[in-house]
Amino acid sequence: MDIIYKISFILGSLSVLIFLLGSFKTFSIPYIIFLTILGLVAIFYVTLSPFLSRKSSQKCTKTETFKSTSSTPLHNTNWQCLGLYLILLTFIFAILPLVLTPPTSRDELIHHLAIPKLYLEKGKIFEIPFMSFSYFPMNIDLLYLIPLSLGNDIMPKIIHLIFAVLTGAALYLYLFPLTGKKYALLGFLLYFSTPLVVNLARSAYTDLGMNFYSTLALIGVLKWRQEGFKKKWLFYSAISTGFALSSKPSAIPVLILFFFAVLYFYSKDTKREAEALKHGAIFLLIIFLIISPWLIRNYLWAGNPLYPLYGWYKVHEGIESSNTGYISGGIYPLQKRHLLYNEGAISILLIPLRIFIEGEDDNPQHFDGVLNPCFLLFLIFAFLKRPKMEVKYLAIFSIIFFYITFFTAHLASRYLLPIIPALIIIMIWGIKNGFETRQFKTITIIFSILLFTFNIAYTIGLYQKDNPLPYLLGKETRKEYLLRLLPDYPAINFANNSLPAVAKVMLIFTGDRGYYWERESYFGSRDGSLLAMFVEESRNDDELMERFKALGITHLFIKNSLFLRFLQDNFKTEKLRLINSFFRTKLSLLYNDNNYSIFRIKNP
Repeated sequence: MDIIYKISFILGSLSVLIFLLGSFKTFSIPYIIFLTILGLVAIFYVTLSPFLSRKSSQKCTKTETFKSTSSTPLHNTNWQCLGLYLILLTFIFAILPLVLTPPTSRDELIHHLAIPKLYLEKGKIFEIPFMSFSYFPMNIDLLYLIPLSLGNDIMPKIIHLIFAVLTGAALYLYLFPLTGKKYALLGFLLYFSTPLVVNLARSAYTDLGMNFYSTLALIGVLKWRQEGFKKKWLFYSAISTGFALSSKPSAIPVLILFFFAVLYFYSKDTKREAEALKHGAIFLLIIFLIISPWLIRNYLWAGNPLYPLYGWYKVHEGIESSNTGYISGGIYPLQKRHLLYNEGAISILLIPLRIFIEGEDDNPQHFDGVLNPCFLLFLIFAFLKRPKMEVKYLAIFSIIFFYITFFTAHLASRYLLPIIPALIIIMIWGIKNGFETRQFKTITIIFSILLFTFNIAYTIGLYQKDNPLPYLLGKETRKEYLLRLLPDYPAINFANNSLPAVAKVMLIFTGDRGYYWERESYFGSRDGSLLAMFVEESRNDDELMERFKALGITHLFIKNSLFLRFLQDNFKTEKLRLINSFFRTKLSLLYNDNNYSIFRIKNP
């Protein structure tokens, strides 16, 4: 287990070094390569060093022999473990073709790859006021900057996949001494084959990186209590929590819950409340030290260390207010579900069950992600026998985390990733209970088959959706692949080949997918508030044109259907006349196809 933690700390430290390099010097390939080699050497060292010691090797062999003989008969365990190994490797290799294709997923094109690309183009980390998400911590994104600096945008997807493998390995190492090798392997497989994880693993997102660190934080807290409050595990958990927060804000409940877990575990077991507070303070201090570079950066940039998460606090002039308030302000998440999807009280109350059953990719109404309905049965089975104390704590953690997210964020399955490993551990005990209870053994076998059949079917569906094989077999070029999968790429390709190098394009209702743009782009705010302000504050088309020119905008890239709907919903006749006049007299149409248009703003 120590090896996994050390690898995680090396990766986190490498990201911090890249952040410092981009903040105080300039990005140059020699510097980036040097830091990367340093990180890889450190990873190889901590990975191989235990195996170079004969004493450590003998100790590990004895431990594994004892564990393997302590559960089922050896010959049964061997073939079962071999089968699980083969299934796990099959899943990993099945996902690889989906990974080895050019980036096409929404958020990787909007910011996870787009922002590192902008940093590389400018040669440093710089403030981008119109991209609110550029103020989020970027612990994982900066690792993607390494292959991007070498002209490779597929390697970031592989890095994200590796985080899923490392999380599965962490679960295996945690479960091994508790349940034996067979069930530990099953835990690895259950996590890795979960549809939500499979879908994320094929994209250069940051969720699985955050999930890796949050899982290590969870395991650290549990082992801290299990091993008599050894400081090592408290430090490991705190550092991992810090790196999780430095990866994605959805880890905030991890900080809150694990801080209170530290206080509760120590005070409950030792009856020393003052010492518990001391350990809690140490836990918070370590986390603060890890995330402080990002807090300092945001304070210097925006005047608000927590921007854009808590946008109600003052920010510097020039940072758009429409980008603030990710947690506070605006419509409450449950209100939004009621208004948008007409969900009543019963539907909302059933969300904890619906999220396992109704999940659907790219559909916010159905939680924008797929889990597995069979999870529910095995979660119940964990309580067939008197559950271990850790199972109870994991259940409490999962429930509280769910409801924190439920009430504070627009609920999507991937925001619940930090509880997936906890649920996997609970499920392993449920499956174990099912196999060891005669009357439930048959149903456990049936639902295990159904669970993995569901996961396999989902993975096959991704092949049908993306069809990566023509590209991988050389029957399709990179450009042809992107033209097939991205509806806006034909327009972007036209712009890259036709617009002058000095062009600055405002993206209006196009999804803000800026990664493939080779001309400077500017986000026109997804809700249209910037455009609405321009129109409302302009008395004529000359003034409206000047507002675009003041930002240096030379061209507009518009998704026609959404733009027309926005006009109809937000402006009265007088302003519609102004907009119509602006389009007739101040713009020249350069491109119009597939629901996208590109206009050039005429010179005065």
